Amino acid sequence: MTESLLQFIQNHFQTRFRFRNGFESRLTVQILTRLISEHSESLLLTRPEIERLAGCSLDAPELRREYFPKSEMTLLETALDELTTLSVMMVQDQGRTRYPLFRSIQLDQVCQRIVFNLNLDVLPQLTS
Repeated sequence: MTESLLQFIQNHFQTRFRFRNGFESRLTVQILTRLISEHSESLLLTRPEIERLAGCSLDAPELRREYFPKSEMTLLETALDELTTLSVMMVQDQGRTRYPLFRSIQLDQVCQRIVFNLNLDVLPQLTS
């Protein structure tokens, strides 16, 4: 992870990530990097893309053991806990307002696609 991305995350999200393992940290940072660099309103990731971003298969035995007895869907939801709760703090004349980063996150039943729908109120903060 580059120093500039770390600085951006600290300045914009004002959070301390609490990852359980390398899988969660890699996946979260890679998704944030894509969102920040692409400035997209939504991001669709397929299972092969998720596995490429995370650096391992969702069926990897060591990953399955770590999240046992969770299903693939629950595994992904658990791994993305830190990402789904992110919010952006905006300072205005009246005070500070906290906006959730995502309007919604959709995960299909067979874990082949996940869609991150960005909260459009935070888009200007991600592009500055």
